Amino acid sequence: MDKERISLLLKGYTENNIVRADFDELMAYMANTANDKELHELMQEQWNNITDDYSFDELRQSLLFQKITADPRFAQSITLPERKVFRLKKWMSVAAGLLFFLSAGFYMAYRLKTPHPQEIVEYRQKIVPYGKKVQIGLPDGTQVWVNSGSKLIYPSSFTGNTRELYLEGEAYFDVAHDAKRPFILHTGKVITRVLGTAFNVKAYGSNEMSVTVARGKVSVGMQNKLLSVLIPNECLSYNRVNGDSKKYHVDASKLRWMNGDLIFDNINLEEAAHVIERWYDVQISFNNSRAKSYHFTASFLKHENIDQIMEVLSEFSGFTYKREGKKITIQ
Repeated sequence: MDKERISLLLKGYTENNIVRADFDELMAYMANTANDKELHELMQEQWNNITDDYSFDELRQSLLFQKITADPRFAQSITLPERKVFRLKKWMSVAAGLLFFLSAGFYMAYRLKTPHPQEIVEYRQKIVPYGKKVQIGLPDGTQVWVNSGSKLIYPSSFTGNTRELYLEGEAYFDVAHDAKRPFILHTGKVITRVLGTAFNVKAYGSNEMSVTVARGKVSVGMQNKLLSVLIPNECLSYNRVNGDSKKYHVDASKLRWMNGDLIFDNINLEEAAHVIERWYDVQISFNNSRAKSYHFTASFLKHENIDQIMEVLSEFSGFTYKREGKKITIQ
């Protein structure tokens, strides 16, 4: 596809008058192009043609990227070939460039770019590294505990009709009640909506994500599909690959990671290793593959260090381990 054709498609997109066939053509090009830089420059050019009042920064691309994958038009237009999986991160960055023009079209982009201060939403990004946990107080009084290896994007103030945030990883929310402004959490395609409640969301990079309710009521769904409504001590797990979901009863009192307590409830050692890696910022490898499938339940209280935990696990699961700095090998 030549540069003139791409520019024409982008212009139609930004003016919100693109026809379905052209939309599909543009999405297909984005999924298969090998020249990400040129496409991005063309998108930047269209952006600058509208106004120079608002920057096209990386944070806003990251914030809005989740909306492109939830847009039904995008889902119908794009199927990423398996051979392109290794380029997904680069492609996601390019795709993010069109986010301002999706869903609500150009009108949404114009409102985000308007020079009137009261209509500009400024976002903050909190990235929590492995081995750390952070508590954040939101402008509405909501308290959020963000777990290791997670990223939370949230507005510096809630000015609209909703309170919307974006999460990658795990966080526990104690939401301040506001009947007029629903609290909406985006985790990829999944949307969790509440008014005032306490709930936990775990959505790391794996295929599985889960929502657990400690207090109040929570609805979980997609842009055009309700998955479930949860009440206290209920959990919904969702597979982001095949779309399967399951609701089941849990003991929400075991959600104590915010207090520094590490709880394993009928988990296998391989899954537990991923948690320990994030919790203590270590790398765990297995020389003993049979140990991976060992299931156990255990609780470790705040301030117990990595050596204490590995000693306990090795003692009742029958494996040995070797630690060299941040590297742990289970033998």
